[in-house]
Amino acid sequence: MNSNLLLNKINLIQIEYKELLVSLLPKLKSAYAPEALDEINLFWLRRIEEVKLYLKNWFPGKNSYVFTAATFMDFDDNEHLPFLLMGNKHILDDPLSKYSLIRSEMSEGKDAEFLYKQISVTAEDNLKVLENIHNEILILPLRLLNQSNDQKAFEKVGEQVFVSLFNSIYSLNEYFEKCNSIDDIIHSARDDIGRLVMFSEDDDVMLDFKERFRIALIDTKYIVDPNRSDSYNFFMLVFGFIQQALDIIVSCVEYECIPYIRYPVSLHYISMLSQSMLDIEHVIMLRFRMSVGFVVYKLCDKSKLASVCLEDFLEKNKIYNFNDKLFNALTNYKINEKNFFKHKITQLVIDELDAFYNFLSGEIN
Repeated sequence: MNSNLLLNKINLIQIEYKELLVSLLPKLKSAYAPEALDEINLFWLRRIEEVKLYLKNWFPGKNSYVFTAATFMDFDDNEHLPFLLMGNKHILDDPLSKYSLIRSEMSEGKDAEFLYKQISVTAEDNLKVLENIHNEILILPLRLLNQSNDQKAFEKVGEQVFVSLFNSIYSLNEYFEKCNSIDDIIHSARDDIGRLVMFSEDDDVMLDFKERFRIALIDTKYIVDPNRSDSYNFFMLVFGFIQQALDIIVSCVEYECIPYIRYPVSLHYISMLSQSMLDIEHVIMLRFRMSVGFVVYKLCDKSKLASVCLEDFLEKNKIYNFNDKLFNALTNYKINEKNFFKHKITQLVIDELDAFYNFLSGEIN
């Protein structure tokens, strides 16, 4: 399939997906959400060859970013604007394509009700992206494609990463045999467990590790089970983040793109796990550009980006090319993928953002 035909097909798929979401929205906002999610997955599976062709032949590159590790983008809060600052090709990793698997593993109850609400919000937000951003951001199920791989082998890798947090524990069965309470976990854990584990975005690493765990149990009731052991709940709190990080790294290496991450806990686990994969050339680039994108997101003033209408923002962003100007500035300061973690770039990013805000407002040409 030549490039023009492929791009036309992908654009057509976006139109078809928007029509599907419109038709399924009543179901997605009701107790019939699981059935609607199955229809969404079937939609993607029927188009998987075209999606893979696009991801393999058109999307790859150091300026190709995927918005991932998120429940939804949040179009109304202008979350798409800082994302569009990074790179020149953009994909939203469709969260709905993962919710089907999550729902299948969850029993009915308060947790399922919470998930149904999240599904509804995500579906509506996906529609806003499809209706308003004119193919600047494509919605594709990047991580759903990993389901065609050997999931048991993939989970085994995650389990080995988890047990590597401990001394003299070499399997998940051994972990549950030796650990029951949080005291057992701390006794068996590596000395640097406090640095390796991050429970949530609000996790305060200055607190005692046991206290951090107790706070996490309160703050993440939809993940943990108060009737189960500390070892079970610790596993539930940490293993999901490990699997997510592995999933993202594998997907982004396979399709040679950069994950756009806005949550510190996701960034933490991707950074930690990718540290042991530096023999893969793309991982070095991934860590660098992912981290720069995270700094941009944290420092960006979305209200200034939204001071002009979306059409003007898109046009001026293409003319100005913030992404290239930022990375050129980093190069001028001799900051690159090999030494990035030795440098603080906060002021440099602030200066580059200020220059772009001025350009947007028309204060400079």
